[in-house]
Amino acid sequence: MTADSSQSLKFTSVSVGSFFDQVSQAYDDSIRKAIPPYLEMFDALLGYCFFATDKPLQILELGCGTGNLSVLLKERFPQARLTLVDLSADMLKQASDKLGGEGAQIRLVQSGFMDLSLEPGQFDMVISSVALHHLMDDEKPVLYQRMFQWLKPGGLFRCADETLNVPRSIQDENMARWAVWARQNGAQDSDINLWTEHAEQYDHYAPLSDHFRWLTQSGFINVDCYWRKLMWTVFGCARPL
Repeated sequence: MTADSSQSLKFTSVSVGSFFDQVSQAYDDSIRKAIPPYLEMFDALLGYCFFATDKPLQILELGCGTGNLSVLLKERFPQARLTLVDLSADMLKQASDKLGGEGAQIRLVQSGFMDLSLEPGQFDMVISSVALHHLMDDEKPVLYQRMFQWLKPGGLFRCADETLNVPRSIQDENMARWAVWARQNGAQDSDINLWTEHAEQYDHYAPLSDHFRWLTQSGFINVDCYWRKLMWTVFGCARPL
């Protein structure tokens, strides 16, 4: 990576955080309207977290936002310690409030994913929702390599995110279907425009096949897709024992 490209990526990262600070108060309502299968996607994501619910897990959530998934994780795994990472201070505050405040079982980290410095082998699971597509494609495999190191042997990675449909004609068709579906779900033109403009400026979607290749190259096994609707996908893998 050249010095110029590094500076560009840093500026983009800061811009993403600023965007989410600005929309944090209206985020929950807007995202549920703009992603019609939002809760169904979370249900699929949690359904593939194969741990005993009473286990004292160490869970790293990348891109916790306002804590919608965090709350569900804590309900499902009440003994877990959650490390929540997000660029937006405002969103981290909302997530903390929903979970009863930062304490022994909740750790908040304001950081970009590529700036994280974590001890290896400490997490049972790394989980993320609607966040990793903010990384450039050359950053995604680097993050996957780091996640492999952060996980304990046998640890799981679970992700719900937007991926790029191929060929392009399917992506274009699904985007048109999304706009219709979102409006039927209560989204206004302002919601559609907000997330469309956000995607054009900040999002970097990759095909699911690329994610699978990067994860496999990082050493993960059992790489699979568990659920998909239009461009929203739930996928995951495991670090070998």
